[in-house]
Amino acid sequence: MEDVNCEQNGKVSGPVSEACSFVSTTDQSQQSLEMAAKNSGPGMNLSQKQGFTMFQKGECSIAGLLVHSTNEKMTIYQAKVKGLLNPGTALLLLEAQAATGFIIDPVTEQKLSVDEALQEGIIGTDVYDNLVSAEKAAVGFKDPYTGDLISLFEALKKDLVVQSHGLRLLEAQIATGGIIDPLSGRRISVSAAYQRGIFDEEMNKILSDPSDDTRGFFDPNTQENLSFLELKQRCVSDPKTGLCLLIVTDKVVKGIQLHIDEKFKEFFKKTLVSLKYGRFRGREVTLWEIINSEYFTEDQTREFVEKVRTGVCTIETIITNVTTTIEQTERKKKEIMFHGLRRKVSAQQLLQSNIINENLFQNLDKGLITTEEVLQLQSVNRYLTGTCSIAGVFVESTNEKMSIHQAMKKGLLMPGTALILLEAQAATGFLIDPVKNAKFTVDEAIKEKLVSADLHQKLLSAERAVTGYKDPYTGNVISLFQALKKDLIVKDHGIRLLEAQIATGGIIDPVNSHRLPVDVAYQRGLFDEKMNKILSDPSDDTKGFFDPNTKDNLTYLQLMERCVMEPETGLCLLCLRVLGYIDNQTIFAFQKHTISITKGKFKGRTMSIWECLNSDYITDRKRREIVQEFTSKKLTIEQIIRIIITIIEEREHRTQTNVTVDGFRKKISLTELLNSEIIDCQTFEEVQTGNLTVTDLLKKSSVQKYLEGDSSIAGILVESTNEKMSIHQAMKKGLLMRGTALILLEAQAATGFLIDPVKNAKFTVDEAVKEKLVSADLHQKLLSAERAVTGYKDPYTGNVISLFQAVKKDLIVKDHGIRLLEAQIATGGIIDPVHSHRLPVDVAYQRGMFDAEMNKILSDAGDDTKGFFDPNTKQNLTYLQLMERCVKDPETGLCLLKITDKGVKAQQSYNMVEIERAFREEVITMTCGLFKGKTVSVWELLHLEYFSEEKRNDLIAKYKRNEINMKTIIKIITTTIEQTQTETVTLSTSNMVTCAVPQLLTAEEVETALKKEIVCFPVWRFLHSKLFTEEKRNELREKYRNKEIEMETIVRLIRTIIEETQTQTETLITFSGYRSEITVEELVESKIIDEQTLQDLQTGKKTVQDVSELESVKMYLQGSASIAGILVESTNEKMSIHQAMKKGLLMPGTALILLEAQAATGFLIDPVKNAKFTVDEAVKEKLVSADLHQKLLSAERAVTGYKDPYTGNVISLFQALKKDLIVKDHGIRLLEAQIATGGIIDPVHSHRLPVDVAYQRGMFDAEMNKILSDAGDDTKGFFDPNTKQNLTYLQLMERCVKDPETGLCLLLLKK
Repeated sequence: MEDVNCEQNGKVSGPVSEACSFVSTTDQSQQSLEMAAKNSGPGMNLSQKQGFTMFQKGECSIAGLLVHSTNEKMTIYQAKVKGLLNPGTALLLLEAQAATGFIIDPVTEQKLSVDEALQEGIIGTDVYDNLVSAEKAAVGFKDPYTGDLISLFEALKKDLVVQSHGLRLLEAQIATGGIIDPLSGRRISVSAAYQRGIFDEEMNKILSDPSDDTRGFFDPNTQENLSFLELKQRCVSDPKTGLCLLIVTDKVVKGIQLHIDEKFKEFFKKTLVSLKYGRFRGREVTLWEIINSEYFTEDQTREFVEKVRTGVCTIETIITNVTTTIEQTERKKKEIMFHGLRRKVSAQQLLQSNIINENLFQNLDKGLITTEEVLQLQSVNRYLTGTCSIAGVFVESTNEKMSIHQAMKKGLLMPGTALILLEAQAATGFLIDPVKNAKFTVDEAIKEKLVSADLHQKLLSAERAVTGYKDPYTGNVISLFQALKKDLIVKDHGIRLLEAQIATGGIIDPVNSHRLPVDVAYQRGLFDEKMNKILSDPSDDTKGFFDPNTKDNLTYLQLMERCVMEPETGLCLLCLRVLGYIDNQTIFAFQKHTISITKGKFKGRTMSIWECLNSDYITDRKRREIVQEFTSKKLTIEQIIRIIITIIEEREHRTQTNVTVDGFRKKISLTELLNSEIIDCQTFEEVQTGNLTVTDLLKKSSVQKYLEGDSSIAGILVESTNEKMSIHQAMKKGLLMRGTALILLEAQAATGFLIDPVKNAKFTVDEAVKEKLVSADLHQKLLSAERAVTGYKDPYTGNVISLFQAVKKDLIVKDHGIRLLEAQIATGGIIDPVHSHRLPVDVAYQRGMFDAEMNKILSDAGDDTKGFFDPNTKQNLTYLQLMERCVKDPETGLCLLKITDKGVKAQQSYNMVEIERAFREEVITMTCGLFKGKTVSVWELLHLEYFSEEKRNDLIAKYKRNEINMKTIIKIITTTIEQTQTETVTLSTSNMVTCAVPQLLTAEEVETALKKEIVCFPVWRFLHSKLFTEEKRNELREKYRNKEIEMETIVRLIRTIIEETQTQTETLITFSGYRSEITVEELVESKIIDEQTLQDLQTGKKTVQDVSELESVKMYLQGSASIAGILVESTNEKMSIHQAMKKGLLMPGTALILLEAQAATGFLIDPVKNAKFTVDEAVKEKLVSADLHQKLLSAERAVTGYKDPYTGNVISLFQALKKDLIVKDHGIRLLEAQIATGGIIDPVHSHRLPVDVAYQRGMFDAEMNKILSDAGDDTKGFFDPNTKQNLTYLQLMERCVKDPETGLCLLLLKK
């Protein structure tokens, strides 16, 4: 059985079952069905959905793929995108999912409807329509003749679905537990299906016989067409979820296709084999399937076929070979493995090396103890990973840590000293980046630029102490010690590396890839008495390392003892101290006198005062104080010795305490409180001696502040009713917009707990979801915010890091991170997730959880930190500012945001006004129905007869609650209209009802007749559509009532109007905009063309091309060229901005600003090819490098539009500036570039605007006009590389030259 690890990235855990087995299904009572339905909701995980309807509970369809080489599981659609499945195969599998009830995400364990799957991004729009159609097999088809809901089988019989397609879906249903009856939503047995007329003998016979009709599915491993059941039997079962996963081999991943003679392929297909091992165990499978499985490589498969073809082997021999191979492979899988320095290490190897004993080995083999538990044993871990070598440098004066190589580049370490330290890293396992807390092989370190390429060969040589040296006489891999003995390396160099290995955990065995106990190293010839004696005696031979502080030559162990241990990462850092203030006479005095150490890491050793002063026991401040008082004769040597002994004893005494207090998520030691400067030494001693109880300690406000903090904004207080409620409840009641509520809940989660202000209770996110304080759809978002308390996982090292560190490593979006960090500071201080409490600011600095730059950002209540919204005043505020506007609950002391009466009304009206605006601004070009070919707003379409009032209100409510987005609504609208159109067009005119009009018709009878007559839709519907004015509608009704016109006349009139409308649509006049087409009506409305030009276009007097060439129009459709590139005066060479930067002709900052201006004015430009590109196209064409992609996409939004986080609408650059969505200086620079090149761009309509129209549309105002008109510092955001002046974009353009060939604007670079 295959053992695969389970992780959140989609990897399976535990043993994978050999195949997906059938689950028998039985009928449920209608009562239990209804009860389960009530408890079900969209997007629930599998365990939550298990009781809901038989087609939900029935056996799972093929849920996704499992990549054998990586154990990664993925959705069918993701496999299609990655090229593991061809589009046709993926679509068939997705249709089978939809037809059996749900689209499945095997990673998140969700079962979703097609609409939900689209919204969650589990499928794409390219397959949506097909899946909506396939989903009808589960929910039912609509009979176009009767309007009844019918099953898949009945739809097949009525030719409503293509037979081959329908057979595939029906076969998938039967293979997963039974035919689905759409009327009850349940699976039923074949006999019951016979009785209900949704299955018959003929169809049963077709599906029972696996012929070509039903073999509509494809196995990517064997390249065979199979029935759904056959393919399903080849799948494996996820042990965690029970989901059925199609395993794909490395051959599929690499895109390898075997071209084998059909004759021999068929021979292998007809040969059946029974296996006793692996995933084929207990099954009779074809030899073709076996040799194409994950057990065999491409070459092995070819070899098997070739041997049979040439007669070298009989088929029986091949069967024996594959059986043996599979058996051996499975036995190896059962072998318990650990990670070594370069490869896997078996438990057997650890036993043979005396790293684990026989008893531990047996417990591992029996499963009584896990590999993770064994790794927790220090006695084992030290030999597999070792202790940390000297990882980097800590500069005491600046609290900065850096890599060895960086310290060398900065001149803090001599090149020779740095090289020796790097060689020691390489020889003990890995080169280390202490900033990212990441380990690399030498090759990886070069690639990551952790060290420079000139050190590559020297470090590869040192790394052979880990990977092994090649014996020139035998070709065998030998160890460092053996290489020394054979004189393959210089003795001093080898001893230095060997000493480093022993100091960090033991001698490395390169053959077995782990360290060894000394006695085992002796036995294996990897060490001897003579070398042990050399290394045990710290003489000049082994003192190969240099202390840059004291200038002493030391052993590696001695140098490590002088290092400091970083508490967050456990890394060993060489502390670089400024000791220039100490004169030689004082140093000599300190070196001369010694101290006998009785405690701590130097226990039992005699050390000089100088060594002690340079250890991590003494802080820089204390060292300076001692030196100053000694040189001024205030302290004697004896007093200094006593001070040092006292400091060491106090430090060691702190570490031995076992008193703990509760932190946010775990216990905090009293020592940690002292180290964090939350308590002082006196308080520490009082608790230790019992003079101060823990209870009394926790009552101290100075301690409470860091253990608990102040209350975050806990809930809402409604002014008019004095009712208090949770943030989530306020959102559900429409008192808070979803976005506002989410941000406040995230702030709660990031400051410790979610709060129920009514019950005065605090919960973790998981607890809050369980208690229904917040809804399940917010679970993941709030868990993400909660990591600000529990910590983020560093992807490079796996270590827990803080919110600030995650922001610095770009693991979270900067704006989001700043918002959470600001909330933490506003409520008591930055949270240290490793130690589970808040920190004083200076300690946060020391621990790398805060810095001066971030402090400046947060101290300045600017745009970066105004991430919160006051629903009463509609202002953006910092969290602290919003808290100051809150009230304190007198009963609980909680902080509540008061919603005023004005705020309630504004919020409710704001919601509907914003929603209506969003729906009106979102337009769809219809491809069918009444408005075929026309561009109509979502708001108008929702108010057509396609949607009942109930359905319309439901969609608006869901959008308001953020349950569905605009993309999903558009899909629902287009699908509904297309389905309605498809169903109605099947009614031919011969089936239209013609009513005999009575002699005297009442108004009711007229209405009945008009509703009864059909022209794709009832005539009554057409009369009440936008095709007819109210006056015309009443006129026709009256004429019909008086028998002045016949029904046929009305029908002809309707047809004529529709045809005229269609003709107008087909002759729609449009112009090309920046990113989309522009209607001629929009150009009139924008005052870019006048009414006369419009008439000339409509009558054909002028063409679109004629009008587009008019200078007055061209400037708004295209603008004038931005600064397109560079012209080098001395060589007359022109080049792109990016190329000039790469050649060092432009500084990176200058180049980036010019490229952003290009992106913000329409396109990035290649002045050599005279070509324009969008940002995505420019990256693809390598006009700009990929590292600029995101920055330029951000600038391009000045053309494509920004998304308003409150309404979801597309807004312009100026509007984004006003809403503080972008930094002011950056926005002004882009706006100025737009105006300098032709005018402000309207991203909704995709063209530039005259200034007065920009004013009208809210895309410009007088204040901004004044800023841009005044060429002050605000707008001088561009730099002239010739004169070194800051200029406006217009001023810089005026200094450019025009390319005579292309007319492009080029910046002239003078030497």
